[in-house]
Amino acid sequence: MYKNIFLAEDDPDDQFLFTDALKQIDSSIECQIAANGKETISLLKKLESLPDIIFLDLNMPLMNGFECLSKIKNDENLREIPIVIFTTSSNPEDIQATHQLGANVYFSKPAGFIELKDKIEKILNLVYESTTVPAQAMIAQYYV
Repeated sequence: MYKNIFLAEDDPDDQFLFTDALKQIDSSIECQIAANGKETISLLKKLESLPDIIFLDLNMPLMNGFECLSKIKNDENLREIPIVIFTTSSNPEDIQATHQLGANVYFSKPAGFIELKDKIEKILNLVYESTTVPAQAMIAQYYV
């Protein structure tokens, strides 16, 4: 299981629910948060230790999730970090676009907390178990 998670999410309520779910999954998980794409890129480049996985919202100010994902995957120091798209959109075009940009998993935000916690735990286990599978092969298999 991953212990160092990064969340790029502008909504404070979603940030709270996400981190609360992580605490219930495993209280030892560390989670850093950025409120937009620009802050995400800036923080990632400054970190001493890179996160094990990034959860990335698509709809953020200053730099949206598509642009942020592209910058991460085009940076040789960041490109190997698994990316989970964490968004309200279930638009097939968004799913396809993020997969083409290199996202590992696409995760539509559920309405309820228990479902959120269950999905996060499933994704953490799924991505952890699949780290030897090339990202594009994993993408084709996993939409949660």
